[in-house]
Amino acid sequence: MKLPDLRIRQAVAVADARGVRVVAASDEFDTAEAERVAVLFGARPAGVRCPLAHFACPFGRDAVAVVRVEDRPGPGDPLGFRVLVLSADLYRHLGDPFAVSDRFPADWSVSGRLPELEWPPTPLPERTVEQLDAVLRAGDGPLLLGATQAVVDGNRVLLVRQAPDEPAVRAVWQLLPDRTRADRWPASFAFSADLGFHLAAGPAFARPEREPRPLTEEAVKDYPQSRYELDLQIAVESGDRAALRRLLARRTSDDTVRLAAYIILFALVVAALLRFVV
Repeated sequence: MKLPDLRIRQAVAVADARGVRVVAASDEFDTAEAERVAVLFGARPAGVRCPLAHFACPFGRDAVAVVRVEDRPGPGDPLGFRVLVLSADLYRHLGDPFAVSDRFPADWSVSGRLPELEWPPTPLPERTVEQLDAVLRAGDGPLLLGATQAVVDGNRVLLVRQAPDEPAVRAVWQLLPDRTRADRWPASFAFSADLGFHLAAGPAFARPEREPRPLTEEAVKDYPQSRYELDLQIAVESGDRAALRRLLARRTSDDTVRLAAYIILFALVVAALLRFVV
């Protein structure tokens, strides 16, 4: 198996009343794209603070941005954005933007040229029964499980908050299957829906009319229990490590559709070849 590109480019941007500007970046970093992402994060509503938040989103055509956002001191209520850019292939292997950000502490004092970072050639540690049991015990179980199943099913979820909700969004990300985590975009706080988050906490923001409205916290808590959520509960409560491992490695619905399409295509090709031979 080919090893993914382990390089991680980084930048620091500041957004204030004057706009967004990148103040430090690695060589060949796409500063225009970083500024675009910071703008699409949204304008800060009056009186809303952001002591610490994280989000992930596509970055250009073949990369992913993992972004840490914090209030910064200074006039104009500035926000700081520490942007880590990974290849899409590396992000698919990791799938946890919070773990990626936690590995590389942010330094808000930097300016000018930044070094390129590198992920070690090892996967993230396997999630354990004990870890997920602690996640469910510490949080709002109906909310976490309902949000998990909703995201697995392809819905978008908005937790209306006036401050970041890192614990809830991180918890749901721990409960999701590997492939789902790699295909969805979380934000523990955001001021707009323009970056297409699948799970976000933030003030109630308008979505384009053409898109379905996100599920609210109340709808998520009442979300119909389905197979993944139920099987996850059973595996965690019974301490079944093998079952948990299978669940976290399960295919997404998109994977299943793609597999079915490949099987049909293969069958058509075989049928055509047989007809030609006969």
